[in-house]
Amino acid sequence: MATAGVALAKVREICLSFPGAREGDHFGASAFYVKGKLFATCGGKHGVCEIVFGLEPEHAAALVASDARFKPYPRDPRAVVLDAANVKSWSEVRALLSESYELRKPASAPRKRAKTSAPGRRARR
Repeated sequence: MATAGVALAKVREICLSFPGAREGDHFGASAFYVKGKLFATCGGKHGVCEIVFGLEPEHAAALVASDARFKPYPRDPRAVVLDAANVKSWSEVRALLSESYELRKPASAPRKRAKTSAPGRRARR
């Protein structure tokens, strides 16, 4: 059972270990971003410290359906809420936060191919 302070310290440690991640604020909660995109929050509202993160919609729904510790986030079907007091394993939380991070980080830009003229045609000058 994690207190709010312990939970925030663990979530911060995990999230800031990802390349390019930074911490900011999101409606009073500590928020974690990659390239300007939010991938997790941790904060206390109404006396409960909640960890919120995004997953693929099917994974989020399956997690909520199979484990009572996880609740759907009301404004986004991809987001899941976990009361920090219900954390059983920080390695489980690390895996979920990692998945959320991977979904939000931008993919590498495809390489641009050099322009070539079509076979048998001369390049314009």
